[in-house]
Amino acid sequence: MIKSMTGFGYSSISKKKYSIDIEIKTLNSKYFDLNYKCNEDLGKVETDIRSISKKILERGKIDININIKFLPNKNEKIFNNEKFNTIYSEIKKLSNKSIEVEDKVIFNNALKNIDLITYDKNINISEKIIISQLKKGLNSCLKFRKDEGKSIYKDINKFIRFIRNELNKVQKLDKNRKKKKVSSLRQKISDIKKVKFDKNRFEQELFYYIEKVDINEELVRLDKHIDLLTKTVKSSKSVGKKLNFISQEIGREINTIGSKCSDFKIQKSVINMKEYLEKIKENCFNIF
Repeated sequence: MIKSMTGFGYSSISKKKYSIDIEIKTLNSKYFDLNYKCNEDLGKVETDIRSISKKILERGKIDININIKFLPNKNEKIFNNEKFNTIYSEIKKLSNKSIEVEDKVIFNNALKNIDLITYDKNINISEKIIISQLKKGLNSCLKFRKDEGKSIYKDINKFIRFIRNELNKVQKLDKNRKKKKVSSLRQKISDIKKVKFDKNRFEQELFYYIEKVDINEELVRLDKHIDLLTKTVKSSKSVGKKLNFISQEIGREINTIGSKCSDFKIQKSVINMKEYLEKIKENCFNIF
């Protein structure tokens, strides 16, 4: 079954000293385009994140946001003396340049307005835990893509049926059109019996005219392209680009039929087929 390139995935884990939240969003793109963010430096794990993401999601514009929180513990509170002394010193300098402020006031304001309490981040988070959570998030996103793909599959098949119905109408109309053309030509030929003309040249012109308005080849090719589209959309592989190519070929045949036929009913079916094909193309752009 086809997969959508639009997806969302999430995974979360919480331990005594830390928690990890991973959020993944994907959109359609011709290539694998990864945008990765993390509030902590993960070092060499970042290389694994890229390779694993490419292996599971393969293609699309992918945003991965990893948020690591170190959970506070009363015994791990650290007062940042260095930061306090720097801030106190700077405020003292400002007060000396402008107005005199008591040391006690400077001291209290420095404590109130600046976050000087930090927590020990010297916690070793296993690479396996990070990768494990990443895979959960990516697989969650992949499931979302598959579910979205089912909806797209139904839409595409619906519009394929609509195009097929219009094609059947055109095929029936074309048979009647041929009979009318033959009848009309015979009548015109009978009207020019008394006029001298080159029979060979006349036959050449007649064949040229018939070939110019004949749409049988286009109808056959259109029928084959629709069969191929129906077969391809059932594939579980990456077929988004292939479906776009097939849609383009279907569009060419529909346009040629429209340009060769002046019959109003056939033109109406051609317009309907174009409309349905555009709906298919819209869905194909979002298929993996």
